[in-house]
Amino acid sequence: MKAAIIDDLSECREDIQTCLKQYLSKHCADDDITITGFSSGEQFLSGFVKDTYDLIFIDQYMKQLSGIDTAKQIRQEDPLVILIFITTSRDHAIDSYQVRASGYLLKPFTFTDFEYTLTTAGITKLKNARFIEIENEKILLREILWCNIVGHYMQIHTEQRGIMRIRIPFTKVSELLLNYPQFLICYKGCIINLDHVEQMSELDFILTNKEKIPVSKRDRKKIESDYHTYLFQKAREEELL
Repeated sequence: MKAAIIDDLSECREDIQTCLKQYLSKHCADDDITITGFSSGEQFLSGFVKDTYDLIFIDQYMKQLSGIDTAKQIRQEDPLVILIFITTSRDHAIDSYQVRASGYLLKPFTFTDFEYTLTTAGITKLKNARFIEIENEKILLREILWCNIVGHYMQIHTEQRGIMRIRIPFTKVSELLLNYPQFLICYKGCIINLDHVEQMSELDFILTNKEKIPVSKRDRKKIESDYHTYLFQKAREEELL
């Protein structure tokens, strides 16, 4: 997860960073966290590029460019990033709706306040933060390329951690993964993450890392249909957002 904190007070940036690390440690599996602080909206916007951040905290009252004006420019570039306003007053709460802010954190705040604001904003539902837990091991969904059963072990092929071998029934893993639309059974005992598929050929799914995962001949038509349905739904969601 990548987060930015825009606030002209260094102590406030530090407080938010501490709370965010505590929150993610408690609620999410993502241990790859990058938090960057900025002292003004101008400093942030000078290097801002779409899709850089999952979450941005913005102080509403800053000396030069206001939080609302900063957020408006962010929204012109990135319609998806989650925005949380930090403020000493609720006087401009209505303005935050114009930029589709997901939360409003009133200073001074406690960790309980912080936790409530982020949970309400749906931080734990961020696609990049979702995970499954198997044998006390948290595995980010975005890390999983595909998985297959070998004997009594499930092999979970991941981007960062290689192949994880866990003694667990295929049915249990299926129950966990198939709740998410990006996961699909492509042949008996094998589940693939469609977010890592580059293309589908006559016989295989070709992943972004160039691995080829076979597709069941018997179920190929249904699998192909499910794959295209997922791509269509994903494109629709991105358009709406």
